[in-house]
Amino acid sequence: MDPVARVVIEIAGILLLGALGEFIFARTRVPDVVWLVAAGILAGPISGLIPSGLLKPGVPFFGAIALTVILSSGAFRLQLTDVAAAAPRGIFLGLSGFVFSVIAVCGFFWLSTKLGYVRSSPPLAWVMVGAIVGGTSSVVIIPTMAMARVPSRVARLLEVESSATDALSVIVTMVLIDLVVNGSADISRPFVALARQLGVGVALGAIAAALLVPGIPAMRDKPHGYTIFLASMLALYGISDFFEGNGAMAVLVASLLIGNASAIVPRLFPGARGLAFSATETTRVMQDQMAFLIKSFFFFLIGLMFPTDLRQIVLAAVAVLFLIVMRVPAVLLSTRSMGLGKKEFWFLTAAIPRGLAAGVLSTLPMQLGVPGAENLAPAIFAVIVLSVLVFAIGFSIVGRLPDQ
Repeated sequence: MDPVARVVIEIAGILLLGALGEFIFARTRVPDVVWLVAAGILAGPISGLIPSGLLKPGVPFFGAIALTVILSSGAFRLQLTDVAAAAPRGIFLGLSGFVFSVIAVCGFFWLSTKLGYVRSSPPLAWVMVGAIVGGTSSVVIIPTMAMARVPSRVARLLEVESSATDALSVIVTMVLIDLVVNGSADISRPFVALARQLGVGVALGAIAAALLVPGIPAMRDKPHGYTIFLASMLALYGISDFFEGNGAMAVLVASLLIGNASAIVPRLFPGARGLAFSATETTRVMQDQMAFLIKSFFFFLIGLMFPTDLRQIVLAAVAVLFLIVMRVPAVLLSTRSMGLGKKEFWFLTAAIPRGLAAGVLSTLPMQLGVPGAENLAPAIFAVIVLSVLVFAIGFSIVGRLPDQ
């Protein structure tokens, strides 16, 4: 078959599978990403129909676009008034979950190194890998919360957590990669680097929002309004990197401010019509479609790059077990005095899926010259797949428990 025709058929199959996955999700409550990953594994490692190396060179470029789309879409929809009650605990759950995930990964590497299953590497590299898989996936969590029968306060906590940790994983990982590659004996360097990147990212994000918000009323009903917004966020990501800031933080701040412009502008300028700065249904539909395309291709790609080495798969399963165990203290700490029932507690504990951010970040260490990172991406992809399966199975089991 002609290569072009083959690629076109494969793209059509991925899109149809993504739509079918959402339909099955609505009927079974099993997250659609499970079917996309399974299809990727079937098409790649099992049957060999699509070589994983075919798409691998494009992962870094696709990853930058994917991160921008997901962060901007999630932050744009994160209305401050709706999440105000859940934000403090949700952010604390994100921070504590991130820290305990890093501890879990470091514990896994320490034990595996002692037993001789993993070659020795600097502890800073362990922390870097922990940061890569430190956050839960908003691409998996948010659609699941929208369609699953989950208590409202649990859903809001998980949505805030996943939105926050996407950005946190990106920021911390980029700083740690820089430290691993360049090295430093100065203990203050990571904190200075993180503060600089955060500061530049926040400043550029705020400037971008200030420049874009006045044009919202004029573009609100135009068919290319979302196109201009997305193009602006992609440009902002690149500009932030040029000024040594964090592109993810810049996109997050700009999108959050633009998404809440209808509430912010009337407070700053009394008499302004907030409705003129609100998102239209067309914008939301475009965001949903773009997120659908990104999600479909990325999770299929994760399946394609799933390792065939049984040893890697077993080690990934052990790493996921460490993540599950360390999820418990994170949930306990962040939900004290909430009076959670057992069902709510286990919903929060089962919510460990890793996804888009972890997959994209896993390709960066090798790309940026981290020693010994050649096999990191497949191992992280295995962790992503297994964590999503644990999440899907766990939610299905917990959902059948009696309400308390």
